[in-house]
Amino acid sequence: MSAVLRRGLPWGAAALLLALLPLAFGQGFALTLLSQMGIMVIFALSYNMLLGQTGLLSFGHAVYAGLGAYFAIHTLNAVAAGTFNFPVTLLPLVGGAAGIAFGLAFGWVTTRKAGTTFAMISLGLGEMVAASALMLPGFFGGEGGITGNRVVGAPVLGITYGPAIQVYYLIAAWTLAAAAAMYALARTPLGRIANAVRDNPERAEFIGYDARMVRFLMMVLASFFAGVSGGLAAINFEIVNAENVGIARSGGVLLATFIGGTGYFLGPVLGAIVYTFFVLAISGWTKA
Repeated sequence: MSAVLRRGLPWGAAALLLALLPLAFGQGFALTLLSQMGIMVIFALSYNMLLGQTGLLSFGHAVYAGLGAYFAIHTLNAVAAGTFNFPVTLLPLVGGAAGIAFGLAFGWVTTRKAGTTFAMISLGLGEMVAASALMLPGFFGGEGGITGNRVVGAPVLGITYGPAIQVYYLIAAWTLAAAAAMYALARTPLGRIANAVRDNPERAEFIGYDARMVRFLMMVLASFFAGVSGGLAAINFEIVNAENVGIARSGGVLLATFIGGTGYFLGPVLGAIVYTFFVLAISGWTKA
């Protein structure tokens, strides 16, 4: 078996699994659960780019996913109003672009230091954005948030994203593409040197790398994928509110990543699945 085929076989199997899951579990709640699992998988993998790969413990990662979701829902409303023409299929890229923009702005400040300092600054920035969500209702929509309608524009090949099954396949496609991109990124020179910065930043600088710049680049890239997950969430729920940027959301992705384990690429994937299942399916049975 060739090396290319050997590397592509797991991703082909994953694509087949994602395609067949709705046939096995049917419609209704199961489809909703699968869609939210896909969104959480991207979110957790983006978080692990910071925690597992670069050694940055963030308490405010929801900021990038949440702001990505806000920009995506505003874009969706602009498309619905006829003031902007953009396909719903590519709307997660709007969230990703917003994630990059805020990753550049906030990352330039937060990545100057690592360890506890980074964690506390990320927490402060997260709380600042969460407070702004209530103080700036013009953009954030106040406590009620911003609503939208994903069924906009002319159908493409009969796809309107009205039925939940169409939204699931959109999320599944983006989940597979984002996971493959993050997996490839982890094996680039940047991904490898991020591991070195995580383990021993002084030694990384001795061999000519700027540890702070490596942290910054990983922060920006992680923010992009977090924004993609936020854009998908905006399409899936058709509403974005202050909870999307709150500390509970940041704590949730931290917990999901830890559940699966930060040392392996599939760890956050499994953690996101378990976390979402317990939050949505098990929480209705017991307060514990």
